[in-house]
Amino acid sequence: MRRRRNTLRNTLSCVLATLVVVVCLGVWNAAAREPAPALVERFDSLLLTTMKQGDVLDFDQRYHRIAQRIDTDFDIAQIAHRRLGGQWAQMSAQARHAYVARLRHTLIARYAHDYDHYAGQHFMISGLRTLAGDTREVEAALVMPDGRRRVTHYILASDHGRWRVVGLSQPSGYAQAAITNEDTPQALFGWLGRPGTPATHKSPPV
Repeated sequence: MRRRRNTLRNTLSCVLATLVVVVCLGVWNAAAREPAPALVERFDSLLLTTMKQGDVLDFDQRYHRIAQRIDTDFDIAQIAHRRLGGQWAQMSAQARHAYVARLRHTLIARYAHDYDHYAGQHFMISGLRTLAGDTREVEAALVMPDGRRRVTHYILASDHGRWRVVGLSQPSGYAQAAITNEDTPQALFGWLGRPGTPATHKSPPV
């Protein structure tokens, strides 16, 4: 009888271990199939941590933290290229470089300005769409405790297995404080106006 109980116990242990392995493999395979949402989640996690430390981090500190991640996971040159379309080919190398640098600064400044306070919000991936080839559109939402959402659409592409953000939309949802300085998002980020022209309208994902 004791031997039978031990055999049964061992069998159950093996079954449970197998189930754990199967579940883990399923999760790992899903992550391997769809790395784009994971990249956005990683960025959102940084934003949430920055928000929770809003009382101790000043603007420059938030800017520096966010800049490190954006330089890793965002292809600013591709974002600029996609935004400018045919005009990109007509620009000199110097003009492109200046536009990309300004775009980078403005994008980081936007996030550093807007994500500076925590009041019970959380992020969630609220949509995923496959575009042409190895390109995905990921919808990320910052959800307020009362259910209001602030949604950003990210376009991500894979370059030899490395996924990066190559386009994004202006966040939509609950109202944000106005910013007026010419180096702030509303001057360029709303929406990343073409060089020499004011940006006063909301554009679709770039």
